[in-house]
Amino acid sequence: MTRVKICGLMNRRDINLCVRAGVHMLGFVVEYPIPVPWNLTPAKARELIGQVPPFVGTCIVTGGSCEKVLTLVSKTNPNVVQLHYQETLAEIKELARRLKIRGIKTIKALRIDSNGQCDFEISDPATAARVLAKTGIAAILVDSYTNSMPGGTGVRVDLATFKTIQQESSLPVILAGGLNPTNILPIIQKIHPFAVDVLTGVENKPGEKDPEKIERFMQSIQYASKIKKKLENYS
Repeated sequence: MTRVKICGLMNRRDINLCVRAGVHMLGFVVEYPIPVPWNLTPAKARELIGQVPPFVGTCIVTGGSCEKVLTLVSKTNPNVVQLHYQETLAEIKELARRLKIRGIKTIKALRIDSNGQCDFEISDPATAARVLAKTGIAAILVDSYTNSMPGGTGVRVDLATFKTIQQESSLPVILAGGLNPTNILPIIQKIHPFAVDVLTGVENKPGEKDPEKIERFMQSIQYASKIKKKLENYS
């Protein structure tokens, strides 16, 4: 079954909605370097992470220097850190190493612009995927990027670019960007991502998730898994 992360959680109600729906990982945006609607203080993030039950993963989404990220980790205590800004390769390697010592996994977001290039020191997606696989991170997340919004754009990533990264990476690759209950099933059936990450696609407004959208999204994930198993049994 494709794993699901729902991001941009800001209150206990939405945590409970996600847990009941069977979401695998909950994402909390913490002190992101530029203003975004989902930003939490470390204290608020720690409070919310403390309300997540066992066997459901927690992830802080942030960016910046090594010391900043490590300080946030100490203040929030997540299972996973998602680096979603302009971290250098050197910073990514250092953070992956130091977080691993603490038993915390690192995900690095590769943000793809409308020209199919990465907002990263390596602009070519295939090359970036190969290099990132050697940094010690646990997974790559492929997201869309616009100048006005670094994440939560609601803009789809080009699926051909995603597949290129998938083929070039020895790590699990997660798809984000423009996903919603209507489009998730055909996307999964086409590219079979390790996991998907959804934010605006299951919201009513920033900070308020929609119960029906979450339920429909998870139903589509479960249906895709059933169809895949049937096809495997026939093959």
